[in-house]
Amino acid sequence: MNAKVSKIYYRAKKTVSFILYHIVLIAGSIIFSAPFIWLIGTSFKAQDEMYPPSWFPPAPPHVLTSPYFGANPNELPVKPPEVDNETWERYLNDGRAVIKQCLAERKSNLPDFIQPHIDEQYLIDVIIATLYRKMPKELWIGEENNYFEWLKSELNEETIIRVFDSVYRRVALGDILVKTWSAESYKIGSAEALNWVVLKGNCVKLVPRLEHLPRKSVEVHYDFTNERDFVIETVAPCPVSAEEFKKIRLSLHGDRSWYTLWATVDIGGKRFEAIEPVYIQYSTWQDTLWQVYSEEEKSIMMKTWYTLKEVGNSPETPPGFMRLRLHISRVSYPVVLMRKAWGNYREVLREVPMSRYILNSFLLVVLNIIGQVFSASFVAYAFARLRWPGRDYYFILILATLMIPAQVTLVPLFLIWKTFGLYNTLAPLWVPAFFGNAFFIFLLRQFMLSIPRDLEDSALIDGCGYFRIYWHIIIPLIKPALATVAIFTFLWVWNDFMGPLIFLADQAKYPLSLGLFALHAWMIWLARYDLMMSAAVLMTVPVILLFFFAQRQFIQGITLTGLKG
Repeated sequence: MNAKVSKIYYRAKKTVSFILYHIVLIAGSIIFSAPFIWLIGTSFKAQDEMYPPSWFPPAPPHVLTSPYFGANPNELPVKPPEVDNETWERYLNDGRAVIKQCLAERKSNLPDFIQPHIDEQYLIDVIIATLYRKMPKELWIGEENNYFEWLKSELNEETIIRVFDSVYRRVALGDILVKTWSAESYKIGSAEALNWVVLKGNCVKLVPRLEHLPRKSVEVHYDFTNERDFVIETVAPCPVSAEEFKKIRLSLHGDRSWYTLWATVDIGGKRFEAIEPVYIQYSTWQDTLWQVYSEEEKSIMMKTWYTLKEVGNSPETPPGFMRLRLHISRVSYPVVLMRKAWGNYREVLREVPMSRYILNSFLLVVLNIIGQVFSASFVAYAFARLRWPGRDYYFILILATLMIPAQVTLVPLFLIWKTFGLYNTLAPLWVPAFFGNAFFIFLLRQFMLSIPRDLEDSALIDGCGYFRIYWHIIIPLIKPALATVAIFTFLWVWNDFMGPLIFLADQAKYPLSLGLFALHAWMIWLARYDLMMSAAVLMTVPVILLFFFAQRQFIQGITLTGLKG
């Protein structure tokens, strides 16, 4: 009986230990992966969704009809830290009632197109949030009547119109500007001068909005309940020829629908079509640029435009005129979600030469891995398997170089490569790999010492030379250690920042690590933290994938190193 109880106790103890062990592992993995999850979640956010902080961005709206009303979380009322929940709920609900009453009283003073929407909840809430930002703290703890009087006194028609403009999400078209290759600009027309017409679609209506709102525009009202696309265009006088034409700028207000906009430009008797779509992803005014394909596409400058390509003649557009045609089409909501998630990555890869940075990084990684694997294994073979005078002393000398900080040799190395005329080339970042690395030589030597000498002696008896023994016997047996060398090399080269910073000046040669720094310097000025997070994910993902796919080889190479046969 006691033996049976002991057996049950042992199994229960083993099961509990197993469960606790895995709970600790899972908890640790969650804690240490939290920063990366935050990084990925932030990379999905739009520029105006960074605050208030959240793990993941809000889902985009499912837009079928536009205009509509909406607001970002940072535009809605937020409870001050010093206010308790009960007071906050009471003041917020009473404030909504007061604002709603004030809007009803001032309805006749508001523009006609605003009057039908004074009961919109987003309009009321954003008005409250706007007023709360400047409300004195004393009102939160004072008489509620003072709070009501303050709201009424601060609310005016100007505030109502400004808030209405921010929550009134619509597609609107503004001014058009054409630029030439000689840097001349021509204003083709303002919103009131341009005559936009509908070419295709019964689901769209063009509404001029020339008063009251901060910017004059032509609003595009559409209903995609039964249709999927529409086409609109405008024709206006333009003195620019097809040969002079460089780019066209359209002031565009989006409705955050993430729908597709394609542009076609007829100018000077030629037709140009966009080769990439514009996503209607913003709910503010943006200057949307289309530029004719040129050598600038291959440069490293920030690409703030969408590319146009000449597709032929345009007989329907008379000389001296320009025609801009816009084709807007609906996509399914799953596609909208994918576009929202991929949006920042698309902008980073399109606006910044990230593909060139990534290509440079992979080129350096491949060259360094080849160099380190070959040179370190070759030198380690000489120290581990060959007998020659002073072998152990030279090995100690190589190990001693590990004591020298890399920063000490930076200046001498810079002067050497500059003397050779290789400054501002990739050579200083990969050529040293073919001369071996002390740590990798030590790692592979220790691994080779674990290989029995009987294999080598048998090969020598059969007439094998030393190089053939190295290539056909040693190399196949040390593959786990070589995989470890390759993994370490990948991590060091991929994350290397100081080397490219010292030896490179041409931005076209930057690897991703230095390119990310250059992007940070540019984006921090534009406050585009969303794009910076997306670029950081592109930098981090290859390292994580490498660890998951190569962890077995890495662990095997480390654990077997140092065992002697």
